[in-house]
Amino acid sequence: MQLTNSFTVPAEPARAWAILLDVPRIAPCMPGAELTEVVDDHTYKGNAKVRVGPVSLAFAGTAQITNIDEAAHTAHVVASGSDAKGRGGAQADVDFAMVPAQLDGGGSGTRVDIVTELTLSGSVAQYGRASGLIEEIARQIVDQFAANLRAMVEADGGAPEAPAEPDTMPAGEAQPAGAAAQPAAAPRPAPAAASNEISGISLFFRALWAMIARAFGGGR
Repeated sequence: MQLTNSFTVPAEPARAWAILLDVPRIAPCMPGAELTEVVDDHTYKGNAKVRVGPVSLAFAGTAQITNIDEAAHTAHVVASGSDAKGRGGAQADVDFAMVPAQLDGGGSGTRVDIVTELTLSGSVAQYGRASGLIEEIARQIVDQFAANLRAMVEADGGAPEAPAEPDTMPAGEAQPAGAAAQPAAAPRPAPAAASNEISGISLFFRALWAMIARAFGGGR
């Protein structure tokens, strides 16, 4: 089945490109995912968990970034994984493309377009029969990832540092004895780690409701 998703990042394409190719940095933004090993610059191993209704699936697998086009800001990812309980597996071929975009609140940013060819095997493949539901669950996960990523980018951007105060002390004159040294500016706090948990039951019903809303003309 083919899944299409997109989201925006509050950063110019060049910066967004560098961020999104830094897998160890952005992995905590993906709900249910855990990076377990960096094999090389473009190959990674990890775990992914998602709970659909009463069924909890835990995949262990590998993802490799290929066909990287720095100029066009496009890349291809091949990912595969198998369920820890032997109930089947998943194979995904994912194409990413980044283009300049205007943000909803104003200003320039980047839109990331994602096209995924997803193949399920084994007993896990039974969920493929409800492809509309899987598509909506994927949309919810991407939305959460995008929200976490935007928060990380905005926190990393921070406010520009204040310029240093000019030195008004006459040349050759020492600072008066006992004068207190000016405290250094406090460093910006590190952005809080994004929650890597995802409520499967909540996700399932949000996805189901979104499908119903769209069917009756109330969705996007």
